[in-house]
Amino acid sequence: MQEENRPPDGMFDPDRHEPLTVRAWNEDAVRREIAFIAQEAQAAFEGNGLWPTHPLDEPPDPQTRYSMLYMGAGGVIWGLRRLADRRFAEHDTRLEAIVPTLVSRNREVGETRFGAASYLMGDSGLLLLDWQTSRSRATEQALFDAVRSNLRHPTREMLWGSPGTLVVALHMAAATQDARWKSVIREGADILLDEMEYDKALGAWVWRQDMYGKIRCFIGAGHGFAGNVYPILRASSCLRPGLVQEVVDRSWAALNALAIRAEGCANWHAFHDPILVQGRLPLVQDCHGAPGIVVRLACVPRTEQWDRLLGEAGMLTWRAGPMRKGASLCHGTAGNGYAFLKLWERTGDERWLARARAFAMHSIEQVQAQRRQQGRGRFSLWTGDIGTALYLADCLTGRSDFPTLDYF
Repeated sequence: MQEENRPPDGMFDPDRHEPLTVRAWNEDAVRREIAFIAQEAQAAFEGNGLWPTHPLDEPPDPQTRYSMLYMGAGGVIWGLRRLADRRFAEHDTRLEAIVPTLVSRNREVGETRFGAASYLMGDSGLLLLDWQTSRSRATEQALFDAVRSNLRHPTREMLWGSPGTLVVALHMAAATQDARWKSVIREGADILLDEMEYDKALGAWVWRQDMYGKIRCFIGAGHGFAGNVYPILRASSCLRPGLVQEVVDRSWAALNALAIRAEGCANWHAFHDPILVQGRLPLVQDCHGAPGIVVRLACVPRTEQWDRLLGEAGMLTWRAGPMRKGASLCHGTAGNGYAFLKLWERTGDERWLARARAFAMHSIEQVQAQRRQQGRGRFSLWTGDIGTALYLADCLTGRSDFPTLDYF
């Protein structure tokens, strides 16, 4: 990140970012790193002990072994499957035997304060993983019940709420063509639209999240507006056109009103609250800020105004530079890089692919530096090396599908 190319002051926190590597795109180096990440994860598998939790994932005890999709065994197994399917790794049959045990394991040590149905943190993602292998009717029914029970979850966001479990329903509808999955998608979309509130001061519709003991209005992909819009856009073919257009119109009004725009860049605070954001600098990561907005809204129908706003969000992400925190999907360089892949797919502008690949080379350096520091890799999908390996693979092939969201 060159000093003169930094976004305007107040649009991001420069302390959270670092200069971009000067290392040029190297396909052989990318393939070697993907293979190393996969082989290291397979070698570190402890059978009944699963994978060791990384210190940066802040386990309550160093011996904690997580099972969830987000940062546990479920996500590692899923990611290794996808890498093997694409011939970037070898299939490891040892992993399949523990998949049916992950739901119960996760309930013992996972995050359950907002219930157990969650896609990334709870039952739904792990049941989906299990169903992919077993095709069990009992597993599918348990999965359907979990999704349906979550339709009115008060958090109204992606991690624990119905937008996340509606993504599960989208994956199941595509895999089974069963009408009941499409029916629950339609029901969930209607509920989400009904739960929006009109903010007179903003002049736009928003969702409010009941989470962490507080009522907030989050904007981004992880806990907020963009994450809620995403499954509705993805489900547009099975929803009534009027609903989809209404959500698109409301999305434009809200995101345009809340955007911080200057010098060809755009960003958003994590939440809509003029008092709470005072003195805070906006984040630039997938869960909160410009890159997550791009990744979740890139499939919105093309118009000049949407193209401009999403392009400005991508430019902010590029000019801010790689995340100092590391290379992960949720809050790292790889997750931010998916915004460039989405914009390349949306616009056909090769500069976005080049930017994605530049972030890929930086991600490799970050993974390797962290491995040297800790003496091992970070065995996690959304917070660790497996998600980064999938990003590297997508930079090789030019694919823009975000792991667990766009495909499963």
